[in-house]
Amino acid sequence: MLDAETSGNAPAVLIEGLYKTYPGGIEAVRGIDLSVAEGEMLAIMGKSGSGKSTLMNLVGTLDRPDKGRILIHGQDTTRIQNLARFRREEIGFVFQLHYLLPHLTLIDNVALPIQGKPDAQMLAHEALKQVGLEHRISHTPAKVSGGERQRAAIARAIVNRPRVLLADEPTGNVDSESEAILLDLFEKLQRELGMTLIVVTHERGVAERADRIVHYKDGQIERIESAAAKPADVETKEAS
Repeated sequence: MLDAETSGNAPAVLIEGLYKTYPGGIEAVRGIDLSVAEGEMLAIMGKSGSGKSTLMNLVGTLDRPDKGRILIHGQDTTRIQNLARFRREEIGFVFQLHYLLPHLTLIDNVALPIQGKPDAQMLAHEALKQVGLEHRISHTPAKVSGGERQRAAIARAIVNRPRVLLADEPTGNVDSESEAILLDLFEKLQRELGMTLIVVTHERGVAERADRIVHYKDGQIERIESAAAKPADVETKEAS
């Protein structure tokens, strides 16, 4: 979980020699090496079917690699026994769809990951305040806009104060105004809470809000560039 002090030395996420092949010989991840700094926002761009979502699932411990390892704040996730607990404490997830339960209020939806804690409602209220929805805590998802539903999903993802936030096409289902609000919110989480964010997107405008952009193709990193890239900033990685 996120502490007041974080180390600026060791990477938040370190991926070494990662491979993942699915039945039928589909190579979704082929020899990936990648380091994500503490407090960095990293965007991953690639066509549908390129394997970028598989890479996110591996980083999020929702799937296991065939070979290689992933270290999150120094912990080798391939060796962790209780992955459910690790995910709950260290990683937040945001998807294209909000997956809020329609019969629950926003505050009860946000409190779900920490239900049973005596301060669950207080923490959920704080998370909703963090995303600017403290005035909507008693509303159900049907009573708020699409952008607000996605912000509530972000509040749910950060309610346990994870140090890493993984977002898979988080702006893919909202209008341009809501997209701008969501991207501002990601930058706020990065700046104020020191969260490390990895964002998968098809949209160049979304990726440019990150610190670096990873271009992903056929299960490999094609190149990495800074968000405000100049020709000299672009790094090219040859396919192995």
